[in-house]
Amino acid sequence: MPYAVTLMAKQAVNSFAQVDGLLAEWKRIGTNSLSQDLKEKMNRSIGLSVDSRAISSDPDAQCLLAILAKLPSGTNLDHLKWWAKRVDRVTSAIGTLNNTALITQRQEEDSSPMFYVLPVVQSYLHEQPLYNSPTTRRLVLQACCAFLQDHKSEPGDPDFKAHVKELDIEKTNIQTILHSLKPESLLELGLVESVTNVFDAMLTFGWYQFWTRPSTETLDHILRLAPSSNIGEEKALRYTAEAHICLGRVYIRLAQCEESYDALEKARREFLKLGTPSDRIRAGHAALYLSDAWCYRQRPGSEVEGIVREAQEDLKDDPRGTARALMYLGEALWYRRRFDDALQTLQRAKEASEKCGCRVEIVECLLYMTRSYALKGALEDCLKTGKELLQAARSSGANELISDALVGLSRCYIRMKRYDDALVTLKESLSLHDKLGYPILVAVDLELSGYAYAKKGDRLGATIAYETAKKRYGDMEETKQTEKGSRDCEENLRKLEKGDMELNAPYLYDE
Repeated sequence: MPYAVTLMAKQAVNSFAQVDGLLAEWKRIGTNSLSQDLKEKMNRSIGLSVDSRAISSDPDAQCLLAILAKLPSGTNLDHLKWWAKRVDRVTSAIGTLNNTALITQRQEEDSSPMFYVLPVVQSYLHEQPLYNSPTTRRLVLQACCAFLQDHKSEPGDPDFKAHVKELDIEKTNIQTILHSLKPESLLELGLVESVTNVFDAMLTFGWYQFWTRPSTETLDHILRLAPSSNIGEEKALRYTAEAHICLGRVYIRLAQCEESYDALEKARREFLKLGTPSDRIRAGHAALYLSDAWCYRQRPGSEVEGIVREAQEDLKDDPRGTARALMYLGEALWYRRRFDDALQTLQRAKEASEKCGCRVEIVECLLYMTRSYALKGALEDCLKTGKELLQAARSSGANELISDALVGLSRCYIRMKRYDDALVTLKESLSLHDKLGYPILVAVDLELSGYAYAKKGDRLGATIAYETAKKRYGDMEETKQTEKGSRDCEENLRKLEKGDMELNAPYLYDE
């Protein structure tokens, strides 16, 4: 590495580049950031280690180096059992690579040692046939798929929290491997079974991202790859439909409503076209999620209830689907402001979900029960159910459900004029929504915080919260909700500027 620093300094002198620009290029493309002459010198330096007798006489070290070069964020010792199954003597190979300075080691908190290859060495190895062969790429991809399938779970499953923790360690590696796939990469795999394993793994990663930090990238990649894969038209359409259903839910979380119901309508059509009993059930689930998107876009309540009842017909032979449809019917009745009917329906849905062991649906039932009690004015029932909701959400391990619970509880505290409790809850909610990348909920949390600060007599805190909320609303797609939020913030800021602390009461976004 001292030699690398010398070469980078020479590059800076020759190109008049700034240090931060050179470092950014180095991190992004390794030795390719150097001029041709300097790159050759660096590569010769690395080659002395790669071609040394210690490496060339140790096939296990060569194999492990090739694998680690494909993992940009490195991996820990525990996970090498996945990535390096073909390496017979892992500890010996690690020792050889450490002695030749081809890998670096760091100790992470609550984790076994991490091993990684520096970007400059990765860049060099990617140009060496021995370390970038189709066989190596195939082995790494297969290991990636196996890892994902072994860590596939959903909130409420006993292993969900542990699986998320393990996937968090590898998410950058997985994303790099999956997103680099092209149609020809799939053809290299040969067997249809291997290709379907890849699509199954990509869907697993897409749902993991939905439950942790929603992103559309992996799902969009499935939509690009599936039509040109060699798995047959029916399988390709099914993977496309599954990607659309997850994509639709991601878009809701990202406050991109138009894109959400476009994706969910496509998913429903695709599953209905496939036509098997299991596809009909998936079409029913797509319809339920579509009802959510319609609520966000404030479609007429009769239409929302109508599509839920259509979904009930699709799901009548599936116990879990039946329980979920009943929960969504309760949501539709809440949306139509039929709160007593909603509460009765949601209680039935909760009982049905408990029989099926459907913990996600139990949390969602409690969420809409909390909202229904709030709008009925039954605030003590609202608070009691809201606390039960938060406890159930935390036990599920899913940040997305914890987010919903915090939203419900903070609004309850504001209605009860318990502003200190509201601010404590909103602080946690804001931090989580920012971490998850939920722009609309970040803006709403800030707006409600502004109101709570004002009610406590904190004019400065209220002003800062409202100004930040107004900016966040302005940065998003314009909808009735973002337009109203921005307008309300602006009006309350004018009042604060005049010293008027009697602000317009906030719209609590569960009304």
